[in-house]
Formats: sequence, C-alpha cells, structure tokens
Amino acid sequence: MTIFYEKALEDEVLAPFFIDEIGEDLSSEDWFEHIDLLADFWLAKILGENTYYGNFVGAHVKMPHLKRETFTRWLELFSVTADEVYVADIADAFKKKGEQFAKQFLNTRKKI
Repeated sequence: MTIFYEKALEDEVLAPFFIDEIGEDLSSEDWFEHIDLLADFWLAKILGENTYYGNFVGAHVKMPHLKRETFTRWLELFSVTADEVYVADIADAFKKKGEQFAKQFLNTRKKI
C-alpha cells in the first residue's frame, strides 16, 4: 500500500485529492491510520478476515470532488502497483476487487 501511495502522491490527478484529505507526509499519523485501515480493508476483502467494519463507499461518496476520472486513475495506478508487487494470481485478485469497488463507487455516485 505504501508503494501505491508514494506513486499517488506524485500523480497529477490523484495527488491533490490525497494531499487535501490526508496530507503529503506518508510518515504522519494521519497516513499511518489510513494505511492501517486499508490493510484491514484488504485483509477482509481478499482473505475474508474479520478485520474491517467501515463503509468504504460511504466514506468516499461524501467527497464531492471525487470524479469518475479520479477513480479511473486510481484504478490504473492501483493495477500497475499490484502487478509490480505481487505474483500474477494475487495481483489479478487485487485488480478484480479494485475494479468491483470502483464500479460500486461509481454506481453509488450516479444515484446521488
């Protein structure tokens, strides 16, 4: 996750969003909490562990500056990073889940 966020903070589409919401210092407490929450999220979604009790769509729907292009770019960078970090089968599992979450978010956004 840290590798993804290092890239996101350098990306012209994603960086402004993350910097605005969490800041630009990956070693800050806010980033530590965010990455820890996401570790729980992905453990729950990929491995079925009982680690995440939040609402990822609800947390992001409240952010009106998130657009389809933002989520599309997130998915592109997420997929590239998954391919770099994991063997093909595991990367594909992450990418498939990422695509599902992006579609779920975008479908929810349409209803608002």
